[in-house]
Amino acid sequence: MQQFFFAESKSFGTRVEQLFSFIHPASVALWNLRWQVQGFVAASPTATDLDLSGRFASGSGIKANNLKKICVETPWGEQLGQFAQIVGANMIALYEGWAEGLMAKFPKGDDLSRDIQFPGRGKHGSRRSGVGEALAGIHQAGISLEMKQAFFPAYSASKKYSISELDALMALYRYHKEIRNSFMHGGGVAGKRAEKAWRDVSTLTRADIGGKSGPIITPIVEGQPIAYTIEEAIQLSDVIIRLVHTIDAELSYSSRAEQYFLDSWKATPDILKLQQLPTDPDRRNKRIAQICRKIGFVAPADPAAAMALGRQAGMLS
Repeated sequence: MQQFFFAESKSFGTRVEQLFSFIHPASVALWNLRWQVQGFVAASPTATDLDLSGRFASGSGIKANNLKKICVETPWGEQLGQFAQIVGANMIALYEGWAEGLMAKFPKGDDLSRDIQFPGRGKHGSRRSGVGEALAGIHQAGISLEMKQAFFPAYSASKKYSISELDALMALYRYHKEIRNSFMHGGGVAGKRAEKAWRDVSTLTRADIGGKSGPIITPIVEGQPIAYTIEEAIQLSDVIIRLVHTIDAELSYSSRAEQYFLDSWKATPDILKLQQLPTDPDRRNKRIAQICRKIGFVAPADPAAAMALGRQAGMLS
């Protein structure tokens, strides 16, 4: 189960699960429909689209008037490419929405939401401020030592936490985003920005991005149609999930994160029933962990730090 600090990150994780809960069965269903229609047509070569619709779409509420073209004449690889576009467009939209929502908690949120969609300045072809500058600016505005002791070790322990690869992952995100833009605004034909995005990632290696495999990319040439594969889209999903985990963890010890944590604590119904802490150290630490889970966070790595925050806010006695 994915563990995130901020509500926006938790919502992102839920939406990703919903996306793939649709994509996986939908792609498998199309695969099965293809061979069923192909088998029917092989047995009844004169079958019309109306015949096929009556046999395979009855009761669905969908007028499937082109099943022969879809299931017999269209290559499976082409349809996987269409699924890839769906995954890519949705994952990027989810990341954009997450960036806007989360950065709204911080000053100059609009600028920050754009910055966390680019590698740092001078990294992988970037000529503007990016994710590194955004995180540094937020930390410079104020950090909470108690939050860093209590929660950062827990959230940064995720296998998806990738601070060392952050700029390379962001460059790979830019490659996919320019592909998305080419399909949405250019009919799938590459422009200058798409070709540049490919060149910026063309030398990346597995060591640069971490993970189980190296970058899965396809050469892009300005003015030429873009081929986008399901393997690329699946890797994009992993890249974006790693970006969200990393940025979420890095911001979990900001001053704004401390206020968010305390506000969540105060807003939880009946939480004051747990205000009185046991005197036994082990039971006291378990109570702190119980409180943190109840208000929507992981058990702290340092219960004493979380306890100090609670006492300062008048939530513990």
